[in-house]
Amino acid sequence: MTVEGVVDHADGTIEVPEAAAQDQPKAAHPGTTKTWLPGIEALRGVAALTVVMHHSWSLSRQPSRPPDDRIPLYWVVEGFGLWGVMLFFMLSGYLLADTFWRTEPADLRVYAIRRFFRIAPAYYVNLAILFLFFAAHRLVFSEQGVKQLVINATFTQYLFPDYSSSLNVNGALWTLTIEMLLYAFLPIMALLVRFNPWIGTALLIAIGLGWRALVAFHGDGLRDFYFGGEGRTDFGIQSLFIARQFIGAVAIFALGILARWLVVHGHLDRVYRALPARLGVSSFLVLMLPSIALLYWVEKGTNFTNRLLFTGYDFALMVALLPALLLAARPQQFTSSPLRSVTTWLGERSYSIYLWHFPLILAIYEMGPGKRAAADDGYWWRLPAILVLTLVFAHVSYQGVERPGMEWGRRLAKRVRAGRHAPTPSKEPAP
Repeated sequence: MTVEGVVDHADGTIEVPEAAAQDQPKAAHPGTTKTWLPGIEALRGVAALTVVMHHSWSLSRQPSRPPDDRIPLYWVVEGFGLWGVMLFFMLSGYLLADTFWRTEPADLRVYAIRRFFRIAPAYYVNLAILFLFFAAHRLVFSEQGVKQLVINATFTQYLFPDYSSSLNVNGALWTLTIEMLLYAFLPIMALLVRFNPWIGTALLIAIGLGWRALVAFHGDGLRDFYFGGEGRTDFGIQSLFIARQFIGAVAIFALGILARWLVVHGHLDRVYRALPARLGVSSFLVLMLPSIALLYWVEKGTNFTNRLLFTGYDFALMVALLPALLLAARPQQFTSSPLRSVTTWLGERSYSIYLWHFPLILAIYEMGPGKRAAADDGYWWRLPAILVLTLVFAHVSYQGVERPGMEWGRRLAKRVRAGRHAPTPSKEPAP
């Protein structure tokens, strides 16, 4: 939604004329004045919740049982982890790409500051607490622990197989390596799409799917490079680790970038105008069902032996989910409802939910450095406890760390931007 006279700056801030300010929806976060879209926020909430559901299942003893002894429709929950993470990736491409399409050239220093302070403060607090109180101290205070600390502090943990588990205290942190690499390469990716939306998007998709095809059909050299030809790691896990490096996610990011292009440049305006004025959040949640139905094949899609499916399965999930994203992104506000309130509340805290749910599940399942197997009883109270504690920790993290961190980033970016535009003082002539 825009109003005549609004100035949209490259650092993500906008100047709103006083007469128009009252017509603008509230900002998404304190660190930005971009228009808040409840549909996009709700998608983030759904993504976070599905990842929590997946890990609550995958860290239990359910996966070790025969399929007939598992919960009904277990494949949905089994696939929710992949589905939620890929949705997060697609949303990242969607939300950030237009930073590099504005009339005013983007300041890369401002962009880097804003991105770092969006992710790093809550992440570092999470990392410090987990390494000090959850990890085995014999590992933390060792050469391996020092390497882990440096690698995790620089967001490079998923570049190296031996360090991707973050000392076995938070297996969800691998995605932050991919997210940070997106921030680094997004200027190039966004400009490719700006130069030619369809060819640029096709090129990015070809790069992402090409990498996964290389892993699937001719990946022996890559497996030797990453794992040194060792046999202690399952062949399929090796292939999945390599396929999910940043380059393998480029196709997913490209879908989000293209979706943003279509929305920003008005290519969907006619569709949006044809929709009913009053739509609820449930409208695009229904559009998620085809993508969720594809989770029936999640085991085959992530199994290296099905090479063609292995190459394109993640991408196909997000293509099927694209209509839900495009509807959620419509400029008109969605009808107020309890469902909208709950999903947007979750969306605002989705990053902290993602950071904290994994170690809390480990603790509630009585798993730790000395115990790899989850408790096999008490799920009637363990599952509600996971949900409640995750939301409590996420809310505290969001209010106490995330929001202040974004505000710090906004202030620093504002100073940097003001310094760039400050007039150069003229020299006084010598007396």
